[in-house]
Amino acid sequence: MKPDKIAFEDVYTRKVGGETYHYEAEYNEGATVEWRARVYQGDVLKGTPAGTIIDNTMAGDALKKYVIAYIESIIEKGLGIDE
Repeated sequence: MKPDKIAFEDVYTRKVGGETYHYEAEYNEGATVEWRARVYQGDVLKGTPAGTIIDNTMAGDALKKYVIAYIESIIEKGLGIDE
């Protein structure tokens, strides 16, 4: 059985350039965490970053904060995000 997904939404404003993005994300808890996000600027989809964390020991709020930091660093660096 696959782990339940935890979903959330947030807004991030880039420090370089000041563009604001909205993102929807989901991830699962466990030893292997798979996460994915859909990043929008307004109503326009700008990117769909995703990743896997292996040998994970985090859970709850700590894991969520880690996923948020990962997504926001991708947005900040513009990795896979159309400008």
